[in-house]
Amino acid sequence: MLRQSFHRIMHEYPQAIQEELTDHPLATHIRHKLPEICRSYFPETDNLIWHASSGQGRWADAPWLAAFNPLITDTARRGYYPVYLFSNSLDRVYLSMNQGMTALKDEFGSGTARDTLEHRANIIQNRLSNEFPQLFDTRPIDLQASGQSTRLAFYEPGHAFGKVYLRDSMPSNDELVNDLGYMLNLYSLLHSRGGVTELISDTEQPDEPSIPDTMEERRRFRYHKSIERNSRLSKAAKEYHGYVCQICGFDFEKEYGELGKEYIEAHHLVPISELPQGQVTQLSPVDDFAVLCANCHRMIHRKNAPGTLRELHEVYRLLHDE
Repeated sequence: MLRQSFHRIMHEYPQAIQEELTDHPLATHIRHKLPEICRSYFPETDNLIWHASSGQGRWADAPWLAAFNPLITDTARRGYYPVYLFSNSLDRVYLSMNQGMTALKDEFGSGTARDTLEHRANIIQNRLSNEFPQLFDTRPIDLQASGQSTRLAFYEPGHAFGKVYLRDSMPSNDELVNDLGYMLNLYSLLHSRGGVTELISDTEQPDEPSIPDTMEERRRFRYHKSIERNSRLSKAAKEYHGYVCQICGFDFEKEYGELGKEYIEAHHLVPISELPQGQVTQLSPVDDFAVLCANCHRMIHRKNAPGTLRELHEVYRLLHDE
């Protein structure tokens, strides 16, 4: 049970860090058993990557457990994700909607990274302002970091909202699981609403016919594009469907030689208008994707375009068949 694991970590970790990390029973429990426990409670979320750590090479100041949506991130270094964060004293654990800081820190330095994390935390709060207060709040978290440059210290400004559980008054396992389930739903909802980014980027011009007008349409458009740009899904879809456009038959390698070898764009088949908000969606590179050249991909995303691949192919065929 989740509650039992938390108690074990809180009571055994202080002694464990005095011992060798490699193959330590508690480290093994944290890395393998804890993610397995969480995964077992939410079998419908098998697209999520559960990852826990007690340190690499040496014990961490405190362990953590996170759930990554691969459409957002597959590492704690970047992006946003729900995470359990234990305090340095092991007297509390926070369930937090938080952010990766390492990539920001490496690029901009500590000061700018902190400011950016705080700014993005505010965006997260605003985008879920009607939902998260039902179970969570925005009170700062205190991880008792040993220094301002440590991982624990950067999780504090990255915190958007969450809940604290005290070692001496841990709630029931049912309450812990319920809270985690609600946090996972908010994670999906946040992604569908644009995450921590602007809904129209510098490369997307608002007056282009393919860019929706309303805020809700823009959210769905951005969500759709994030699915198509996911490297894992895109690569798998291309490997299965090949590299010839499924609408017009354009072959980049045939036209451009080596430069065009294995080049094509992946298209997510679910219409933007039908994308669910706040629901975990299972995605199959085989069944949910097609491969299109840049022109056909652009056309199928235009306003009032045919709703399906079959319909767009029919439009193309009628114009080009003799």
